[in-house]
Amino acid sequence: MGCLKDSSYQSNETRLQSTFCETRFMNDYTQKTREWLDDRFRQTDSRGVYFAHQPIYGFRMGHSEKSLLHRYIITYHIMNTLSHFSFESLVDVGGAEGYKGAMVRHLFNTDVKSCDLSQEACNRADEIYGIDTQAIDIQDLPFETDSFDIVLCSEVLEHVQEFETAVEQLVRVCRKAVIITLPHESKKHVEKHITQPHTHLRTFSLSSLDYLESRGFKITRTKMNNSFLKPLGLLVEAMPRTHKHLFPLWSLYNRSLPLLRVLSGKRSMEFLIYLDTFVSRVMSYNSMMFVILKDTTAYSKRPLKQIRSSHIIDFAVPYHYVRNQT
Repeated sequence: MGCLKDSSYQSNETRLQSTFCETRFMNDYTQKTREWLDDRFRQTDSRGVYFAHQPIYGFRMGHSEKSLLHRYIITYHIMNTLSHFSFESLVDVGGAEGYKGAMVRHLFNTDVKSCDLSQEACNRADEIYGIDTQAIDIQDLPFETDSFDIVLCSEVLEHVQEFETAVEQLVRVCRKAVIITLPHESKKHVEKHITQPHTHLRTFSLSSLDYLESRGFKITRTKMNNSFLKPLGLLVEAMPRTHKHLFPLWSLYNRSLPLLRVLSGKRSMEFLIYLDTFVSRVMSYNSMMFVILKDTTAYSKRPLKQIRSSHIIDFAVPYHYVRNQT
Protein backbone atom coordinates (compact mmCIF):
# COMPACT_ATOMS: atom_id res chain seq x y z
CA MET A 1 0.00 0.00 0.00
CA GLY A 2 1.61 3.23 -1.15
CA CYS A 3 1.12 6.86 -0.29
CA LEU A 4 -2.46 7.97 0.10
CA LYS A 5 -2.84 9.29 -3.40
CA ASP A 6 -6.48 8.40 -4.01
CA SER A 7 -8.97 10.98 -5.26
CA SER A 8 -9.95 12.11 -1.75
CA TYR A 9 -6.33 12.78 -0.88
CA GLN A 10 -5.64 14.60 -4.14
CA SER A 11 -8.57 16.92 -3.64
CA ASN A 12 -7.41 17.51 -0.09
CA GLU A 13 -3.87 18.32 -1.26
CA THR A 14 -5.18 20.69 -3.92
CA ARG A 15 -7.34 22.48 -1.37
CA LEU A 16 -4.38 22.85 1.00
CA GLN A 17 -2.21 24.36 -1.70
CA SER A 18 -4.85 26.82 -2.84
CA THR A 19 -5.84 27.82 0.68
CA PHE A 20 -2.38 28.59 1.98
CA CYS A 21 -0.68 30.20 -0.99
CA GLU A 22 -2.20 33.50 0.16
CA THR A 23 -0.18 35.64 2.56
CA ARG A 24 -1.64 35.89 6.05
CA PHE A 25 -0.89 38.67 8.50
CA MET A 26 -0.24 38.12 12.20
CA ASN A 27 -3.27 39.12 14.27
CA ASP A 28 -3.22 40.97 17.58
CA TYR A 29 -3.43 37.84 19.74
CA THR A 30 -0.54 36.16 17.91
CA GLN A 31 1.59 39.30 18.13
CA LYS A 32 0.99 39.63 21.87
CA THR A 33 1.78 35.95 22.33
CA ARG A 34 5.04 36.40 20.44
CA GLU A 35 6.00 39.33 22.69
CA TRP A 36 5.20 37.27 25.81
CA LEU A 37 7.25 34.35 24.52
CA ASP A 38 10.18 36.60 23.64
CA ASP A 39 10.24 37.79 27.25
CA ARG A 40 9.97 34.21 28.47
CA PHE A 41 12.91 32.97 26.42
CA ARG A 42 15.12 35.81 27.68
CA GLN A 43 14.79 34.67 31.31
CA THR A 44 17.98 34.08 33.28
CA ASP A 45 19.04 33.88 36.90
CA SER A 46 21.20 36.54 38.55
CA ARG A 47 24.34 34.98 37.04
CA GLY A 48 22.95 35.02 33.51
CA VAL A 49 22.18 31.28 33.30
CA TYR A 50 19.31 30.77 30.89
CA PHE A 51 16.13 29.44 32.53
CA ALA A 52 14.96 26.76 30.10
CA HIS A 53 11.50 25.56 29.17
CA GLN A 54 12.65 21.95 28.80
CA PRO A 55 15.14 20.06 31.06
CA ILE A 56 18.06 20.86 28.78
CA TYR A 57 20.67 20.73 31.57
CA GLY A 58 19.75 17.23 32.68
CA PHE A 59 18.25 15.38 35.62
CA ARG A 60 18.10 17.45 38.83
CA MET A 61 20.32 20.18 37.35
CA GLY A 62 17.63 22.83 37.76
CA HIS A 63 17.39 26.10 35.80
CA SER A 64 14.39 24.74 33.93
CA GLU A 65 10.66 24.44 34.44
CA LYS A 66 9.47 21.73 36.81
CA SER A 67 7.48 18.52 36.15
CA LEU A 68 10.39 16.49 34.79
CA LEU A 69 8.43 13.25 34.58
CA HIS A 70 5.72 14.89 32.50
CA ARG A 71 8.29 16.32 30.07
CA TYR A 72 10.42 13.17 29.91
CA ILE A 73 7.38 10.99 29.15
CA ILE A 74 6.27 13.15 26.23
CA THR A 75 9.80 13.29 24.81
CA TYR A 76 10.27 9.52 25.22
CA HIS A 77 7.07 8.76 23.30
CA ILE A 78 8.07 11.14 20.51
CA MET A 79 11.53 9.59 20.12
CA ASN A 80 10.15 6.07 20.35
CA THR A 81 7.62 6.87 17.62
CA LEU A 82 10.32 8.36 15.41
CA SER A 83 12.26 5.09 15.74
CA HIS A 84 9.60 3.49 13.52
CA PHE A 85 10.38 5.83 10.61
CA SER A 86 13.24 6.11 8.18
CA PHE A 87 13.58 9.85 7.62
CA GLU A 88 16.14 12.37 6.42
CA SER A 89 14.55 15.62 7.57
CA LEU A 90 12.38 16.87 10.43
CA VAL A 91 10.99 20.24 11.44
CA ASP A 92 9.97 20.90 15.03
CA VAL A 93 7.21 23.52 14.91
CA GLY A 94 7.07 25.24 18.27
CA GLY A 95 10.49 23.90 19.19
CA ALA A 96 11.26 26.43 21.96
CA GLU A 97 15.01 26.37 22.77
CA GLY A 98 15.58 23.42 20.42
CA TYR A 99 15.66 20.59 22.99
CA LYS A 100 13.61 17.99 21.10
CA GLY A 101 15.01 18.92 17.70
CA ALA A 102 18.57 18.60 18.95
CA MET A 103 17.73 15.24 20.53
CA VAL A 104 16.31 14.01 17.22
CA ARG A 105 19.49 15.08 15.45
CA HIS A 106 21.59 13.34 18.11
CA LEU A 107 19.65 10.06 18.15
CA PHE A 108 18.79 9.73 14.46
CA ASN A 109 21.62 11.62 12.73
CA THR A 110 19.24 13.53 10.49
CA ASP A 111 18.70 17.09 9.29
CA VAL A 112 16.56 19.06 11.73
CA LYS A 113 15.04 22.52 11.72
CA SER A 114 13.55 24.12 14.85
CA CYS A 115 10.87 26.79 14.46
CA ASP A 116 9.01 28.90 16.97
CA LEU A 117 6.76 31.93 17.08
CA SER A 118 9.37 33.56 19.30
CA GLN A 119 12.57 34.90 17.75
CA GLU A 120 14.20 34.70 21.19
CA ALA A 121 13.39 30.98 21.37
CA CYS A 122 15.07 30.56 17.99
CA ASN A 123 18.09 32.53 19.25
CA ARG A 124 18.45 30.17 22.22
CA ALA A 125 18.16 27.09 19.97
CA ASP A 126 20.90 28.45 17.73
CA GLU A 127 23.17 29.40 20.65
CA ILE A 128 22.70 26.23 22.69
CA TYR A 129 22.50 23.56 20.00
CA GLY A 130 23.72 25.21 16.80
CA ILE A 131 20.49 24.10 15.18
CA ASP A 132 18.92 25.63 12.08
CA THR A 133 16.08 27.90 13.24
CA GLN A 134 13.38 30.15 11.88
CA ALA A 135 10.72 32.32 13.53
CA ILE A 136 7.31 31.37 12.11
CA ASP A 137 3.57 31.53 12.64
CA ILE A 138 2.17 27.99 12.70
CA GLN A 139 -1.00 29.26 11.04
CA ASP A 140 1.01 30.28 7.96
CA LEU A 141 4.12 28.13 7.63
CA PRO A 142 6.62 29.60 5.12
CA PHE A 143 7.56 26.22 3.62
CA GLU A 144 6.71 24.47 0.37
CA THR A 145 4.35 21.50 0.36
CA ASP A 146 6.13 18.23 1.32
CA SER A 147 9.21 20.09 2.55
CA PHE A 148 10.06 17.70 5.42
CA ASP A 149 9.78 13.95 5.94
CA ILE A 150 8.50 14.40 9.49
CA VAL A 151 6.78 17.35 11.14
CA LEU A 152 6.78 17.50 14.94
CA CYS A 153 4.45 19.76 16.90
CA SER A 154 4.55 19.15 20.65
CA GLU A 155 2.40 21.05 23.19
CA VAL A 156 1.70 23.93 20.81
CA LEU A 157 -1.76 23.67 19.26
CA GLU A 158 -3.54 24.31 22.56
CA HIS A 159 -2.19 27.89 22.36
CA VAL A 160 -3.32 28.53 18.78
CA GLN A 161 -6.50 30.37 17.85
CA GLU A 162 -7.07 28.69 14.48
CA PHE A 163 -6.47 25.09 15.48
CA GLU A 164 -7.62 23.40 12.27
CA THR A 165 -5.75 25.90 10.11
CA ALA A 166 -2.56 25.07 11.99
CA VAL A 167 -3.12 21.32 11.56
CA GLU A 168 -3.68 21.81 7.82
CA GLN A 169 -0.35 23.62 7.61
CA LEU A 170 1.48 20.85 9.47
CA VAL A 171 0.04 18.21 7.16
CA ARG A 172 0.78 20.27 4.07
CA VAL A 173 4.52 20.63 4.69
CA CYS A 174 5.18 16.98 5.66
CA ARG A 175 5.93 14.08 3.31
CA LYS A 176 5.54 11.10 5.63
CA ALA A 177 3.97 11.93 8.98
CA VAL A 178 3.00 14.58 11.50
CA ILE A 179 3.54 13.89 15.21
CA ILE A 180 1.40 16.01 17.53
CA THR A 181 1.20 16.00 21.33
CA LEU A 182 -1.60 17.75 23.20
CA PRO A 183 -2.74 18.12 26.81
CA HIS A 184 -5.86 16.28 27.97
CA GLU A 185 -7.58 18.72 30.32
CA SER A 186 -11.05 19.44 31.58
CA LYS A 187 -13.04 22.35 30.21
CA LYS A 188 -13.20 23.76 33.73
CA HIS A 189 -9.40 23.79 34.01
CA VAL A 190 -9.00 25.60 30.68
CA GLU A 191 -11.65 28.19 31.52
CA LYS A 192 -10.00 28.86 34.89
CA HIS A 193 -6.74 29.94 33.23
CA ILE A 194 -8.10 31.47 30.02
CA THR A 195 -7.12 35.04 30.98
CA GLN A 196 -3.45 34.20 31.48
CA PRO A 197 -0.89 34.96 28.74
CA HIS A 198 0.09 32.14 26.41
CA THR A 199 -2.74 30.10 27.88
CA HIS A 200 -4.59 27.00 26.65
CA LEU A 201 -7.49 28.13 24.50
CA ARG A 202 -9.45 24.88 24.19
CA THR A 203 -9.77 21.32 25.40
CA PHE A 204 -8.79 18.27 23.38
CA SER A 205 -9.75 14.61 23.38
CA LEU A 206 -8.71 11.48 21.50
CA SER A 207 -11.34 12.34 18.89
CA SER A 208 -10.09 15.87 18.19
CA LEU A 209 -8.44 14.86 14.90
CA ASP A 210 -11.08 12.38 13.75
CA TYR A 211 -12.14 14.74 10.98
CA LEU A 212 -8.88 13.99 9.16
CA GLU A 213 -9.68 10.28 8.91
CA SER A 214 -12.74 11.03 6.80
CA ARG A 215 -10.36 12.70 4.34
CA GLY A 216 -8.13 9.63 3.94
CA PHE A 217 -5.47 10.06 6.61
CA LYS A 218 -4.59 7.26 9.01
CA ILE A 219 -4.16 8.40 12.62
CA THR A 220 -2.75 6.60 15.65
CA ARG A 221 -3.39 7.77 19.20
CA THR A 222 -1.39 7.28 22.39
CA LYS A 223 -2.34 8.14 25.98
CA MET A 224 0.41 9.51 28.22
CA ASN A 225 1.12 11.00 31.65
CA ASN A 226 -1.01 9.07 34.12
CA SER A 227 -2.39 11.29 36.88
CA PHE A 228 -1.55 8.88 39.71
CA LEU A 229 2.15 8.78 38.80
CA LYS A 230 2.53 12.56 39.09
CA PRO A 231 3.20 12.53 42.88
CA LEU A 232 5.82 9.79 42.40
CA GLY A 233 7.46 11.91 39.71
CA LEU A 234 7.56 14.82 42.13
CA LEU A 235 9.32 12.69 44.74
CA VAL A 236 11.87 11.35 42.25
CA GLU A 237 12.48 14.81 40.77
CA ALA A 238 13.45 16.00 44.27
CA MET A 239 13.89 19.66 43.40
CA PRO A 240 13.02 22.61 45.69
CA ARG A 241 9.50 23.96 45.38
CA THR A 242 7.81 27.17 46.41
CA HIS A 243 4.03 27.28 46.46
CA LYS A 244 1.51 29.68 48.01
CA HIS A 245 -1.00 26.90 48.66
CA LEU A 246 -0.48 24.07 51.14
CA PHE A 247 2.70 25.72 52.36
CA PRO A 248 3.33 23.29 55.28
CA LEU A 249 3.21 20.35 52.86
CA TRP A 250 5.71 21.94 50.47
CA SER A 251 7.92 22.93 53.38
CA LEU A 252 8.01 19.28 54.50
CA TYR A 253 8.79 18.24 50.92
CA ASN A 254 11.70 20.68 50.69
CA ARG A 255 13.13 19.50 54.02
CA SER A 256 12.92 15.90 52.78
CA LEU A 257 14.89 16.52 49.57
CA PRO A 258 18.23 15.09 50.84
CA LEU A 259 16.51 11.82 51.79
CA LEU A 260 14.54 11.67 48.55
CA ARG A 261 17.74 12.07 46.55
CA VAL A 262 19.32 9.15 48.40
CA LEU A 263 16.27 6.91 47.94
CA SER A 264 15.74 7.61 44.24
CA GLY A 265 17.63 8.69 41.15
CA LYS A 266 17.77 8.32 37.38
CA ARG A 267 16.83 4.64 37.51
CA SER A 268 13.66 5.53 39.42
CA MET A 269 12.76 8.12 36.78
CA GLU A 270 13.40 5.58 34.00
CA PHE A 271 11.10 3.11 35.73
CA LEU A 272 8.29 5.69 36.00
CA ILE A 273 8.59 6.51 32.30
CA TYR A 274 8.18 2.83 31.39
CA LEU A 275 5.41 2.35 33.95
CA ASP A 276 3.43 5.26 32.51
CA THR A 277 3.43 3.58 29.09
CA PHE A 278 1.31 0.76 30.49
CA VAL A 279 -0.70 2.51 33.21
CA SER A 280 -1.95 5.33 30.94
CA ARG A 281 -3.54 2.80 28.60
CA VAL A 282 -6.04 1.67 31.22
CA MET A 283 -6.25 4.57 33.68
CA SER A 284 -6.36 8.35 33.56
CA TYR A 285 -4.04 10.34 31.31
CA ASN A 286 -3.05 14.01 31.03
CA SER A 287 -1.44 14.01 27.56
CA MET A 288 -2.08 12.54 24.12
CA MET A 289 0.07 11.87 21.08
CA PHE A 290 -1.36 11.73 17.57
CA VAL A 291 0.53 10.44 14.53
CA ILE A 292 -0.98 11.53 11.21
CA LEU A 293 0.32 9.25 8.48
CA LYS A 294 0.47 10.96 5.12
CA ASP A 295 2.43 8.03 3.65
CA THR A 296 1.19 4.78 5.20
CA THR A 297 4.22 2.86 3.95
CA ALA A 298 6.59 5.07 5.94
CA TYR A 299 5.80 3.49 9.31
CA SER A 300 7.59 0.29 10.32
CA LYS A 301 5.85 -1.95 12.87
CA ARG A 302 9.22 -2.81 14.33
CA PRO A 303 11.48 0.01 15.54
CA LEU A 304 14.47 0.74 13.35
CA LYS A 305 16.39 1.98 16.40
CA GLN A 306 16.07 1.02 20.04
CA ILE A 307 15.10 4.02 22.18
CA ARG A 308 15.53 3.75 25.94
CA SER A 309 14.35 6.17 28.59
CA SER A 310 17.99 6.66 29.57
CA HIS A 311 18.56 8.28 26.15
CA ILE A 312 16.10 10.98 27.17
CA ILE A 313 17.30 11.52 30.74
CA ASP A 314 21.01 11.57 29.82
CA PHE A 315 20.64 14.13 27.02
CA ALA A 316 21.99 17.38 28.48
CA VAL A 317 24.11 20.46 27.82
CA PRO A 318 26.21 22.66 30.16
CA TYR A 319 24.61 25.75 31.65
CA HIS A 320 24.02 28.34 28.97
CA TYR A 321 24.73 32.00 29.73
CA VAL A 322 22.70 34.61 27.86
CA ARG A 323 24.59 37.79 27.14
CA ASN A 324 24.14 40.98 25.14
CA GLN A 325 20.40 41.15 25.75
CA THR A 326 18.65 44.23 24.45
